[in-house]
Amino acid sequence: MAKKKPQKESVFKEAWNNMSEDFNGLLPEKFQGKKDKKKFVLWLFILEIVVFGAIGSLVYRWWTG
Repeated sequence: MAKKKPQKESVFKEAWNNMSEDFNGLLPEKFQGKKDKKKFVLWLFILEIVVFGAIGSLVYRWWTG
């Protein structure tokens, strides 16, 4: 019989685990808990989207200006 290949972990889970390990080195101990870290990463992502959106809007206005 053919051997079954061990199922690989989801790419998204692997990416999340890698990102979590990277953030553990950067975050203070207060944010290293699971719940607080997820909340912090979510707010960081939202802030990043808003900042890049504002900068992109300014660049677009200047470019088409």
